[in-house]
Amino acid sequence: MGNKEVKTQAEKVDIYSEDFVSGLFDSMSATYGLTNYISSFGFTERWRHCCIEQLPKQAHFMKGYDLMTGMGEVWASLDRRFAKADITALDISPMMLARAGANVSRYTYQISLLQADVLSNTIPDHSADFVISTFGLKTFNEAQQSLLADEVVRILKPGGVFSFIEISVPQNMLRPFYMFYLKRVIPVIGRLFQGNADNYRMLGRYTSNFKDCSTFFQLLADRGLNVRFTNYFWGCATGVSGSKPSQK
Repeated sequence: MGNKEVKTQAEKVDIYSEDFVSGLFDSMSATYGLTNYISSFGFTERWRHCCIEQLPKQAHFMKGYDLMTGMGEVWASLDRRFAKADITALDISPMMLARAGANVSRYTYQISLLQADVLSNTIPDHSADFVISTFGLKTFNEAQQSLLADEVVRILKPGGVFSFIEISVPQNMLRPFYMFYLKRVIPVIGRLFQGNADNYRMLGRYTSNFKDCSTFFQLLADRGLNVRFTNYFWGCATGVSGSKPSQK
């Protein structure tokens, strides 16, 4: 089979399907945390903290959901506002979730794990005081982002709050350098740690397709949520945060 035919078959793979995304992150689970930290120079950890800081400081949170939790990397950024919170952490990848489970005992707040596709889940309606998610949005195409916006509306209580953040494509002079780094350098780092550059090359592909959080921002606003858009480090990451209007 020639290289051209192999490439054509690869392009037919639905990179946004549940099976593909779950398999991709299962295969990266052993090295994803360290590789992600090193390749971002620690910025992903800082941006996770920034994502949590977007939530209102005066709030006392009781029930929340960490969507696309990965290995639970954002939990270290949850402060005393979450001390009495009951958090359900959801992810599609069983291997990533297993690694998250190994870290649960480090934290004082209650964390339970749920393996599920966030677009097809068993979370009760209007059950969340808060919804958070860090670096999972890029694996959704626009139609899936629309379904996710519906889920955010469904899950949040009236007055509930949310915050999402994602690696993005800068719309400035940083863009060519940043995309070169995502598409060329990070796969090399992935090969060093995992022996497989292709998996990490997919992260650059997802990011290039995703661009930034502006589409998700508009989808949330269209559904009547109070939402704001935030740029981090000149657009290398973007976020959306806000609240569901309280019932009158």
